[in-house]
Amino acid sequence: MSADPAPPLDHPEADHRSVSDVLRGVLDRAQGETISIGAIMEAFGERAFGFMLILFSLPNCVPMPPGVAAVVGWPVLVFGLQMMLGHKRPWLPRRILDRGFSTSTFRRIVALAEPRLRKLEAFCRPRHTWAFGPRGDRLIGLFALLVAVSVLIPFPGTNFPPSIALVVVSIAVMEEDGVALALGLAIGAAGLLYTAVVTGAAVGLAWAGIQRLFGL
Repeated sequence: MSADPAPPLDHPEADHRSVSDVLRGVLDRAQGETISIGAIMEAFGERAFGFMLILFSLPNCVPMPPGVAAVVGWPVLVFGLQMMLGHKRPWLPRRILDRGFSTSTFRRIVALAEPRLRKLEAFCRPRHTWAFGPRGDRLIGLFALLVAVSVLIPFPGTNFPPSIALVVVSIAVMEEDGVALALGLAIGAAGLLYTAVVTGAAVGLAWAGIQRLFGL
C-alpha cells in the first residue's frame, strides 16, 4: 500500500511539517532551472519568518562560492527589522522576490544541510515555552539583524558561526524549545563577539595606517 502524498506546501498541514521536510518539498516541486524567492516564501505559510531566516542562513553554514554571503545577508537584515517592528509575515520588494536560487545550488544546500537539520529537529521539543511570544519575536528580530550585519562584514569567519546560531534559534522558535533557543543565542553571542573583535582590529589597523600616511 503506497504512502499518502505529502500535502502541498500552501496547505495548512505544511505549517506543522519540519523544516527539512518543507525544504525537501520545495526542491521536489521545483520546475525549471531557478526557484524564485517569492515562490518559496509563499509556500512556507504561517511560519514564513522562521523558514525564511533558516533558508537565507543555510548558504552561510555550508561551503558556497564567494559573494553568496552578501546576497543572502540583506534579506536576513530586512526580516530582522520587520520582526523587531512586530510584523507577522515577512515582506520583500518585488525585485528581490523575483530573484532566486538556481535549482542546482538549492539542491546542494539542501543535501548538505538536511542531515544536520534532522539531528537538530530530533533534539528539539517544547520546553520553557514562556520564552516565546511577541517579545521573544522582537528579540529574535534583533538577533537576526546583528547576524545580518556580521554576515555582510567582509572578513573571514564572520558569517559562519552567527548563521549557524540563527538556524538553531529559528528552529527553536518554531518548536518553542527554550533550551535550543539558549544554545543558539550562546553560539551567536560567541560569533558576534568574534566579529566585533576582528572588525575592531581591522579598523584600528586602518586608522594607524592613515595616521602614518598623513603624519597625524
